[in-house]
Formats: sequence, structure tokens, C-alpha cells
Amino acid sequence: MADKRKLNSVEEQRARQRELIELKRQKEVFNENPKGYTPQPTDDVAVEQTTASKLSNFWYYSKYTIAFIVIVAIILAISIGSCVTKTKYDLTIVLYFKTYANSAMSENLATVAEEYCEDYNGDGKVEVLVVNCSIPDDHRLTDSDGTTRLLGQFQNEEAIVYIVDTGAYNDLESSFGYDFLDNSLNLPHLDGTAFQLNATAFDAAFNVVSEDYTANFDYYIMRRAINENSTANKGDVKEYSAHADAFIRSVMADPYMNGGKPLESKPSSTVSDTQSAVSKIEDTNSETQSADTTSGE
Repeated sequence: MADKRKLNSVEEQRARQRELIELKRQKEVFNENPKGYTPQPTDDVAVEQTTASKLSNFWYYSKYTIAFIVIVAIILAISIGSCVTKTKYDLTIVLYFKTYANSAMSENLATVAEEYCEDYNGDGKVEVLVVNCSIPDDHRLTDSDGTTRLLGQFQNEEAIVYIVDTGAYNDLESSFGYDFLDNSLNLPHLDGTAFQLNATAFDAAFNVVSEDYTANFDYYIMRRAINENSTANKGDVKEYSAHADAFIRSVMADPYMNGGKPLESKPSSTVSDTQSAVSKIEDTNSETQSADTTSGE
């Protein structure tokens, strides 16, 4: 190792001597002809860069910036794509029961509701979104997700139609009164604010999952009040309100989907009157059960 250091030192001394000799020579040339002197290029003169070297340097110094820009572009592309492909529902219904309601009931309820809804957004199909905010009394203190969903729908200008049971209605009435309840449609129940859905086609949404489920309580369709304290100035709330009113009137005009017979004259053959909705729901549930059985095997 010592010999190697000594050799390097000798080479450095020789290189310095060569530099001194060259400088001395150039000084003599300058003294002989100062005006015609042309400096000789040294090793320190910059070499002209090629395109490849420029690209290499650019990538070396800018690779982290480029990577950051690419990541941001990918995130924006995914976000924009999800917004474009997001389902645009014709109507939003909030299902708020003080009794248990599972996801299958929500899906079935959407299927029945679509029979009364129109293609409001003009996309050629009718799709209804049901947001399940049901919070059983015995879960009220522990079901924070249900409470959060319900509070979120209070701020959703599209969520004007509510389907509630008696307990949920009383909860809304005691908490908000006519700041939330609306009697502008002069509905036949609960002081003009609701229309009772028991013994209508909507029973099929629940009873197919749990037999005689709706025989244990009363439930209603209603609209929420829209005023300066809620969502009056948000989005197309007037349009959403018009759609909600049209939907509720459609339900009242034909609660069994069999020609608009009034509630009092409903025939005893309820199942045959609602066969189209029930069969559609049964097919959906059968496919779900079949898929569950297959996956279990």
C-alpha cells in the first residue's frame, strides 16, 4: 500500500513538472509573438455535449420530479375516470327504520321503487339508490356508522324521499319537527306528511327476505322539508324535489302496480297483484343464494 501511495505521489510530481514545462514553453512563444499567440487547449476545456449526454443529464437531475408528475397524473386519471363511470341514479331513497333492515332488503326496495320511477336523468335506464340508515334501538349507542350515514343524508340535496317506520318518524318529529317534515303534498297519513306503505307492493321488498316482516310495524313514505335551514341552495335541489314529488304521487296512484286501485279496495290476492315485483326480487335472491352455496362448496 505504501509503495502504491509513493508511486501516485511520483506521478503527480511528474504531471506538475510537465505542466510547468508547457507553461514555460507557451510563455516563450508569447514573448516572441504576442499578437499572433493562440492559447493551446488544455484538459479543462469543456467538451461539447451530445444529445444523448444531455438526455442522460436531464434524467439524472430531474428523475424525481418526473416521477412525482407521473404519479399525480395517474391519480387524476383514476379520479376523473371514476367520476365519469359513476352510476347516475334517477332517485335516492333514505331507508330509516328503528328496526333491523339488511342490505338484501335495501336492494329489493330499490327494485320495487324502480317500478314507480322514471328516467329522470335521461340515460335510457331507471336506477334507484336506497341508502340504508336503519338503526335499531338496541344498537343506537354502538352503531356509529348508521348514525354517520343518516347525518350525511341530511346534507344530501338528492336525498328527499324517506321511507321510515313509526319509531323513526317519531324520532325525526321530536328532533326537527316541521323543519324536517313536509306536508306540502297533503299526504293522507300523519298530519299530511306521509303515506302508509303496509299492504302495498313495497311489502315484497322485505317479506321475501323475512316472512311477514312488515306485519310487525307500520312504515311510511314521506318527503323531507327543503328550506333555508337544509339544502335549499345546494345543487339542483328544485329538480330533485320535483322528481321526489312525482315519485311519491306515482306510488300513491298505484300502490300495488296493478292499475292504481285505492288502498281500501285492495283485493285479498296481494301476491298476484304484486307478482312482477316479487318475481323479480325472488330471482335476484335465488341467484345470490346459489352463488353463496357455490362459493361455500
